[in-house]
Amino acid sequence: MPEGREEIIALLALERAEGIGHGRLRSLLEFFGSAQAALAAGDWTEAIGRRPHRRPGRVEWAWAAEQWARLVAEGGRCLTAGAADYPELLRQIPAPPPLLFALGPDDLVGPTVAIVGPRKASEYGVQIAGELAHGLVARGICVVSGLAYGIDGAAHAAALKAGGRTVAVLGCGADVVYPAGHSGLYRAIRERGAVVSEFPFGAQPDRGSFPRRNRIISGLSLGVVVVEAPAKSGSLITVTHATEQSREVFAVPGDVRSGLSAGCHQLLRDGAKLVEKVDDVVEELGHWRPPGSMSAPALAPEDECVYALLSREPRHIDDLARDSTLPPQDLLDALLRLELDGLVDQVAGKRFLRRLR
Repeated sequence: MPEGREEIIALLALERAEGIGHGRLRSLLEFFGSAQAALAAGDWTEAIGRRPHRRPGRVEWAWAAEQWARLVAEGGRCLTAGAADYPELLRQIPAPPPLLFALGPDDLVGPTVAIVGPRKASEYGVQIAGELAHGLVARGICVVSGLAYGIDGAAHAAALKAGGRTVAVLGCGADVVYPAGHSGLYRAIRERGAVVSEFPFGAQPDRGSFPRRNRIISGLSLGVVVVEAPAKSGSLITVTHATEQSREVFAVPGDVRSGLSAGCHQLLRDGAKLVEKVDDVVEELGHWRPPGSMSAPALAPEDECVYALLSREPRHIDDLARDSTLPPQDLLDALLRLELDGLVDQVAGKRFLRRLR
C-alpha cells in the first residue's frame, strides 16, 4: 500500500535534513523502520555509524508539508522505495531514489524500453526514433525518455500518436515544464502517461540534475536504445548507468561521414546490440518475465483458446470475436482474466496483444 500522508511528509523532511544523502537515508529507514520513527529519535549513531551522530536540530516540517500540499493540488503520487506501487525494476538499481514524484495516470508497471539521443538530432534520427517508439508501443511496451528536444521528444510524440504508453523522466520538479518549448508534449504525457522526477516540486534544472535523471531513465527500463549519439553525447551517461544496472544496451547505426552517430558506432564496437528495426529490440528482450514470476499461470480452457488468437501484433476486439467460438461477453471476460494474469495488454482502440514476457 502507498505510504500515508504523515509518513510521506516525514520522509520529505528527513531527506531534506542537513547531511542526509541517499545512503544515510536508507540506513535510517532500515534501522528505525520509518521516517517518523527516525525523526522522533534523537540519537542516530547506531543507525549510521560509529561516531556520535544526533538528529539535526532543524527539521523543515513546513517545507515538507508544502510539498505534500502541492502534490495533492497537482493530483500526483509520491512513490516510496519501500511501497508496493514503487516500480520493481527501479527498486533493483544501486541507490534507487527514495522518493519518486509522479504526475499522470500511468502506473509505471509493465515492460518498458528507453529511447535516448541528442537534442540536436538530424531528420534521420528523429524519424528512426519515432519509428522505433511506434513499433514498441504497438507491441505493448512503454517508451521512456527525458522530454528533451530532439530524439527524446520524437520518441514521446510517436508513442502518444500510436496510442501507446510513454513516461517522461525530468531533471527538475515534475511540475516544472522543461524545456519550455515542449509544454504541449508535457501536457499530453501528463494526461495520458506519466511525468516523473525524484526532485521536489518547483525544483529548477541544473547541470548536476541530468546525470541523476538519466539513471532513472535506464533504471525504469529493460533496455536503452541510443539513436544518433555523437562521441561525447550526454546519452552515453545513460548507457553507463544502464550497464551498471545490468540493462540491455542497443544502438542504431548512422552515417559514418557525419559524426552524428560516432557514439553509437563505438557502442556497437563495445558490444551493444545492433538495431535496424523494432524487432531487433523486442526479440532481444523476449526472455523478460515480470519480476518474481516463476512460470506462466495455468489457464482455463477458454482463456487458452483466446490467448492462442493473440500475438505481439495488436488485434481489434471485433477480429477476435469473429475468430473466437465464445459469446462476446465470455470473450471479454477471458481477455480481462488474461490481463490480470499479466499475459495480455490492451492498447488504444480496443486492441489486444500478448504481453512481452
